[in-house]
Amino acid sequence: MLVKFGHPAKRRNFFADDFFTRDLDKFFKGFENTSLPATNIKETEDAFEVELSVPGYNKEDFNLKLDNELLTISAKIEDKKEETTEKYTRKEFASRSFSRTFTLPDTIATEEINAKYDNGILKVTLPKNKEVLANKHREIAIL
Repeated sequence: MLVKFGHPAKRRNFFADDFFTRDLDKFFKGFENTSLPATNIKETEDAFEVELSVPGYNKEDFNLKLDNELLTISAKIEDKKEETTEKYTRKEFASRSFSRTFTLPDTIATEEINAKYDNGILKVTLPKNKEVLANKHREIAIL
């Protein structure tokens, strides 16, 4: 085990920190990677663009599902259980996953939804249905 000690007072803090946090680490195991990715939603004239900041994933890790007006974006990375002869002092790489669900307006052309993953950003484009938009705007006659 490679440990560098400085001042003796700091050494006491090192052991105290480890003593008090090691049990908390076990208690919270599995909860540390359940945070939701930061999301931007931008509206243009032709579409909505949903951008999720999800670095460290591969495009194969994502699952996009459309169920009626609900779009669910999820991803999961499994912790690889590999046989190894290496001895770790501490190992914090773990499985991680998330799931976000968005309610889509009826103006979305669901058959034209597409997604692209590049440099840690998942960008989902939700094109607007031109026919539905045209029917939403109309003049109302006064009787």
